[in-house]
Formats: sequence, C-alpha cells, structure tokens
Amino acid sequence: MTASLQTYIDEVQSLVHDTTFSAWSQSQLTRYINTAREDTALDMHCYRHNTVGVQLIQGQEIYSIDGAVCGANVTAGGIGYPSNTTVTFTAAPAGGVTATAIPVVTNGVVTQIQMTRWGQGYTTVPTVTITGAGGVGAAASAVTFINTFQIIGISNTWNNQRYSLSFRGFTLFQAYFRFQPVAYTSRPGVWTIHPQDLNVYLQSPPDQLYFSEWDVLSTPTPLVNLTDIDTQIRPPWNKAIQFRAAALALMKKQNFGQADYYDKKYEQRVPRYIIGTAGIRLPNPYNHSFQRKISRGV
Repeated sequence: MTASLQTYIDEVQSLVHDTTFSAWSQSQLTRYINTAREDTALDMHCYRHNTVGVQLIQGQEIYSIDGAVCGANVTAGGIGYPSNTTVTFTAAPAGGVTATAIPVVTNGVVTQIQMTRWGQGYTTVPTVTITGAGGVGAAASAVTFINTFQIIGISNTWNNQRYSLSFRGFTLFQAYFRFQPVAYTSRPGVWTIHPQDLNVYLQSPPDQLYFSEWDVLSTPTPLVNLTDIDTQIRPPWNKAIQFRAAALALMKKQNFGQADYYDKKYEQRVPRYIIGTAGIRLPNPYNHSFQRKISRGV
C-alpha cells in the first residue's frame, strides 16, 4: 500500500531506535526520507510515467527536458474568443526560458494550443492563461518534464497512426543520422538523448507540428507534511526507502557499521524489485515467430 510521510518516519525511527526524536529531529528524518525516495527512483527507475501531449515543433531538432514545458492541453474551450486570442505561461525562474504558444480558435472556442517554444528551467508546473476580448471560460493545463532524468521511448502521432521512434546511442546517432542539412525536415524516425545535458535529438527534424507521447523516468517531489501520501514511489519499491533513510541518518552520526548494514538491506532490494516487476509478460506466447526466437535463445 502507499505510505505517508508519517509512516516513513515511524519506520525509520523503529530501525534506528529513536521513537522520541532524541537523536534526530523530524525535519532531519524528513530530509533523509526524501533523499532516500530520490535514490530509490534513480536506482530502480520506478517513478515512470507516460507523458501525453508533448509537442514537436516544426524544424526543431534539439529539445531540452531540463524543467521543460512541452505542451498544453485544453481543459475547457470557453466561448466568444476572437482570432487574436493569446496564450501566456507563468515566467520561467531566473536562468530559464519562458514557454510560448498560440491558440487555435474555432467559432469562438479555443480548440487547441500549439507550442512555439518549449519552456526550460521550470521547477513547478506553470499556469496557462488564455486572454481574448469578449472570451470567457477557456482553460488549459501545461504538459511538463520536471525532475525528469531519462527518456525510455517516444511515440509520435501522424495522421491516424501512432508509431514508435527508433533509439540510437548518442555517438552512433551523431555519426550516422545527423548527416542531413539542418534545413531538411521530415517525419521524425530516430531519436537519442545526451543524458549529461538532458537534451533529446530527433532526426529528421519535424516538418510540421506533431503530438507525441514520451515514456519518462523522473525523481519524486518531496513530501512535506506528515499526512502527505507518497503517490509517486509505490509498492513494492517504497519498501526500500526506510533502509536507505536509516543508513543516511546513521552515517550523519558516524555510526558506519549500522549504516553499512542498512545500506546492504537497501541494495539487496534494488535488483530484486527490478527483476520482480519486469519480464513477466509475454507479447504473444502463441506467435510462431516469437516461439522460434525463444527456442533459438534470441
């Protein structure tokens, strides 16, 4: 079952034998627990979600996922909006890039929002404001990559089809797929990521605006209040958090023997949970070509 911050604190206090906050304060344990949640997400790739409504901008090859605002979904079309209606996003923090977009208005109703520039450097989901003289009721929500550290896959929508882009490592992608002139655009077919700078590259650059879905890995947002429920690190992965948090607390007190003991308890769970939650489904056990691959050890 999902756990609250209070549950995590109780578990860690039990492990370190400090139920009265005599050795560690509540704020300290909260910090260790949030660090442990982040470590769990990074080690086990367990905060994974499919982000829908990501927009690929015409002619753009490189997309930063570092605090990106990558789309906006219309939640209410409103009425009475003129053709010169505008869309604005909350400004990005210092050093970031503010997202920009234009609305599509049909018979006074906002039907779509088209990104003209991804935002970058956002730490919270921005507010989307739709403004047009005489228009009322339109609303939209931003699509974001916040705390995202890896992309698993990208699927693109083209006409009435959804297809998956092929992945290549950055070095291979650089050598074999970026030979075309920058001005050349087409339907994207291949992608890569440079994980150190959090940039995703597409080839070919889009020849129009496309809507896509991205399978992403992120780190969780911190728990703050004792009643906050951890909806991001879920069972069974959240069963490892108490051990990592206990190890961090004990290391702070330089109790390295016990810290190492609980770290080993945590590390034992990393491969076990990864193996236990993957590889249990067959694509189609009755497909003959799949059976031949298995029999050949492919």
